[in-house]
Amino acid sequence: MARTQRVFKTTMLVTAVIIFSKVIGFVRDMILANYFGTGMANDAYVSAYSLFYLPVLLFNSCISATLIPLYVQERERRDLRRANRFASNTLNLFALAALIISALFFLLARPLVRLIYVGFDPGKADLTVRLVRVMLLSLTFNVTSIGVASLLNAAEKYVAAQLTGFPLSVCVMLACTVFSAKYGIAAVGWGVFAANILQFLILIPFLNGWFRYTPTLDFSDRRFHRLVKLAGPAMLSMGVSELNHMIDHALASGLNPGDISAMSYAYRLITFLLGVLMVPLTTVMFSRMSRLAAEKDRAGMLETLRRCVLVIALVALPIVAIAVVMSADVIKFAYMRGQFGMDSVRVTAGVLAFYVVGVPAFGLRDFLNRVFHSLQDTKTPFRVSCLVVAVNVVLNLILRIFMGANGLALATSIAGYSGLVTLLLLLRKRFHGLGFGRILPDLARIAAAALVCAGTCMGMNRLLPEVFGTGRVFLRLAACAGTALIAYLACCWLLRVRTLRTFAGDVLKRR
Repeated sequence: MARTQRVFKTTMLVTAVIIFSKVIGFVRDMILANYFGTGMANDAYVSAYSLFYLPVLLFNSCISATLIPLYVQERERRDLRRANRFASNTLNLFALAALIISALFFLLARPLVRLIYVGFDPGKADLTVRLVRVMLLSLTFNVTSIGVASLLNAAEKYVAAQLTGFPLSVCVMLACTVFSAKYGIAAVGWGVFAANILQFLILIPFLNGWFRYTPTLDFSDRRFHRLVKLAGPAMLSMGVSELNHMIDHALASGLNPGDISAMSYAYRLITFLLGVLMVPLTTVMFSRMSRLAAEKDRAGMLETLRRCVLVIALVALPIVAIAVVMSADVIKFAYMRGQFGMDSVRVTAGVLAFYVVGVPAFGLRDFLNRVFHSLQDTKTPFRVSCLVVAVNVVLNLILRIFMGANGLALATSIAGYSGLVTLLLLLRKRFHGLGFGRILPDLARIAAAALVCAGTCMGMNRLLPEVFGTGRVFLRLAACAGTALIAYLACCWLLRVRTLRTFAGDVLKRR
């Protein structure tokens, strides 16, 4: 019981920090939309950031999925000194690799832009190349901060590891408001550069007192060889959502001008939802899963898995229902100001609706990937991720013909569910059953309550007249979403959803 309460408190604290970080990021996107809308300059910035983020994504998937379980294992089975020496060597080797890759990407930026964004005219392509080269100058700092954040998570210092989201928001907002009038979108590129350096610097003080850095560079370290062996498959399995998003951008480059920006704005809202709803739980539970796996406690792992599935379903399904119904108002509130007009709202709202239906799949799929990674199995998620990417590409090519940018978003969501189902089947085979029969009644009740939530939201949306202006749109959103959430919670309570009743009981006991 004490451990459960401790996990709950930690998760809530991490959630609070992430929510604050995501709110600041949300304000950042609002400011960016105000200054650049869905025009050519923002298309170039979004495309450049996606290309820059490709090596970041690979390193992040590699480090976060493998360093934590191996570091925990080294610390538990040997001692802290050896674990820290292993971690120091790993950080140094990855920093060197990042330096080499950033140099290669810098030299190959132009052919890569031409290869990926085939629909860009020469002016947009040149601007994209300039922006991606500016961002690449800070890749080594970004990769090192990923490694340090992973160590902090492994040491259960989750809050410190979540602080890296703030520098990007602050630097981009300053770039837009202070420097964009003179330097245009280039100022935002330099803002990303500055943010990556700050991300690394703010994490260093949190290592004091428990981590001793060693300036070593040992290519023969067997533990690092084990990490690299596990990391190869993990790169794709953990980064499949971002990879699919990048594929969407590449295919959208041949569609209408501004479609890439619209997809980017919609996807940022999706990452906001995932960050608030899923990341705190998966961040805390991954370290716990790694510890349970080291102890070979399979029953504990399955119980944790079942609880996480119920919590994610309880929280995510009503949010998805409301977001689909109110997608236009969500985009109006988030972005409609300055250069972001009603035409941009219509395109972005459609993309958001088709992206958001995949949120439960994206979150649960990433969590199941981490279950396999805690068992030091990265090959299974890798194979499933290959399937997900293949399904996404095939559906993209078909649906973009009939639905344009909306089809690209829908393809990503469908591919997400295909990966989720496949992972569940493989995990069931590995554990000889998941015991999901125990939670199916609660899942069915939650789904029924979510349908009531959607119906209530639709009724309110039709009842209230369309409005414009941030304040009025917010009030309309609050009225529709608030009424729908009250209906959802009431329905869950009447249907005796145990997860909700347990949560409510815990809150009342703490008071």
